[in-house]
Parts: sequence; structure tokens; C-alpha cells
Amino acid sequence: MNVGFSIKLALVVGAIFLLLGNAFIIIKNYQTEWRTYQEQYLQLVAEKTIEPQMKEILKNRSPRIEQIVVTGFGKERVDRCITCHMGVDDERFKDAQQPFTTHPKIAGNHPYRTFGCTTCHDGNGRGLSVTDAHGQEKHWTEPLLHGDYIESSCAKCHPAPFYAETPHLQQGAELFRNKACYGCHKIEGVSNGKLGPELTKVATKWPRAYLEESIVVPTANNFESLMPKMQLTAEEVKSLVIYMKSLTGENLMTGPVTKFESVKAWKAAPVQEVPVTVESGKFVYEDKACNSCHTINGVGGKIGPDLSVYGLQRTPEWMIQHHINPRSLVGGSMMPDFTYSQSELEALTLYLGSLKQLTVDNSVIYAQESVK
Repeated sequence: MNVGFSIKLALVVGAIFLLLGNAFIIIKNYQTEWRTYQEQYLQLVAEKTIEPQMKEILKNRSPRIEQIVVTGFGKERVDRCITCHMGVDDERFKDAQQPFTTHPKIAGNHPYRTFGCTTCHDGNGRGLSVTDAHGQEKHWTEPLLHGDYIESSCAKCHPAPFYAETPHLQQGAELFRNKACYGCHKIEGVSNGKLGPELTKVATKWPRAYLEESIVVPTANNFESLMPKMQLTAEEVKSLVIYMKSLTGENLMTGPVTKFESVKAWKAAPVQEVPVTVESGKFVYEDKACNSCHTINGVGGKIGPDLSVYGLQRTPEWMIQHHINPRSLVGGSMMPDFTYSQSELEALTLYLGSLKQLTVDNSVIYAQESVK
């Protein structure tokens, strides 16, 4: 076999593979989900149309990629969602199944051609398959939000205090305060905790499933986590996740003054009042998750001092001052600055002041530790 023939054969074989490759690409790009959806939609519209001329136009219309460019809300974004969701503003499709159903009316004026889709729903606006567009790729941090989780997007434009239409978002913000999460976690302009990860932009870093898992089992994604396992209901976990997903580090509609007013409103939220009793003080101790760092009679964390006989070690005046500002009495203290009502402060001090005796079990523990 001469060299010239071999070269010609190689060129022919290469050309055949090139043609086959191009044919495969053309067929693959033609047989797409979005084309199928558009053809189905156009057929449904034609069935609902009475005018013959319009029927003919619909019959001859070829499927095409539809998109809008959203420029008024943070970074410019491209949304191609209406390539499949073509009935979004067509009232004739209010009872249709997805992806053709009409978008429900929400409070205020939110035309999708102005606001886009991913501004509220997340997902990947440039995607043209269900997997891509819904952000179902493994490392996409903003997958499509469903149901109640869409409430988190309201905070992108509407600062606290939140609206009645977002009860989970409101409950999540209240839980962050009432469970004293602010003591360990920093949110710019809201809290300054340093023991745990900063949450200012947590919504842009982790998907919903990761956040939920980290709240339910703190060591699931960080085995060195100091965060206590909180006693939360499934609904409370959901609300906290919705609040976390609202934390993007920016507000698309506000300037510095509005942001300042929002922070002021958060800090001015009413604190909890309790009876000034030992029992209430114990409740405050547990509610503020003090037991995640402190031990009482062998139960609790090992980060802070043991409080089993705290009532013998400190005066009530010292305790109150320490609770208000830990570093004013203990330089370099890791203890967070918690927010207390006056009655909570007095009840907690009363409870800690009552701790003056070790239990037998705890004495055994101390004896064992002293031998080590």
C-alpha cells in the first residue's frame, strides 16, 4: 500500500467521523426538552385559539430560545426560563400542569419581564435542560427553590421586619435571636459572634440541603464543630434554613440608610420576659444554649468553665456584669455577648447563684480526672 493511498484513506475516514460527529450534535441539539415543551405549548395554544389566521401563525411558528435580560437587581442576569414556561402570564393556562401553568399572583407588582425568574426562584437562568435550569448540578449553590423556601428570596429586596406573607422567614429570624445563634455567628450589621462560621453570605456558599444537615447534626459537615445539637422541630429547622437562604450579604433595593434602619429594627425586637425564679433561670440557661460550652454536674460542654459550684465562686453583682459584658471582667473571654431582658438576667443569676454543691456522680468524675 503506497503512502498516497494511506493518506487519502485517513482523510476519508476522518471526514466520515467528522460528518457523523456533526450529525450527532445537530440531532442532539434538535431533540431537546425545550423544543418538545414549546411544541406542546404551541399546540395547546392553537387548540384554545378561535381565529383562523392566528391558528395558522401558531402552526408555522418554529420553536426558539426565549430569554430576558434582568439589569435592575444586582448583577446582570440572563433568564431563559420562559423558553419552557411559556404560559407564565397567560391566564388561559391557570389550571395547566407545569411547565405551562400561569404564575400565581403575589402581593405587589412583580412582572417577570422586569424581575426575571431566578431573582426569586434561584436556579440557573441560562440552563436549557431541566437539570441545568433547575440548578440540580452537584456543585450549584442556588438550586431552584420550591414552596415555602421561596420566602427567603423576599429578603433580597424587602428588609426586616418581614411581611405577613413570609411567616417562615420571620420565624427563622426570631429563632436566630431567641436561640442566641448571634452569640457565635456573625452577620454583618446584625451580630458579631466569632466562635462559629460567619453567616453574612451563607446563602451564596451552601445549598439548602447542606444548611439543613448542619443545623440538625452540626458535626455532619464539620466533625470539629462546637455547635450544640439544638432541640428543634422539623418546622423550626425549615424556618432557620429559609432565614439562612435569605442571607446573601446584599439587598437589591436598599442603600446604606435603609440597611441601617433594618438592622436597628432587628436589634429593637422585643426580648423575652420571664419570672425571676430559679426555674426560669434554668430555662434561660438551656434556652441560650449555655450548656453547649459549660458543664453543670457533669452535663454540658467543656469549652467554658465548670459552673457546678458557681454560686460559691462569684457574687450576683459579678455574674450580672459578666453576663452583660464578659470581657469587662475576664480579658480575652470567648463567651459571646448575649442579649437578655432584665428579668432573664436576674433569673439566670439567681439560678447560677443556687449552684453550690456537687452531686455524688460529679465528685466521682472530678476524682477520676484528678488521677489522670
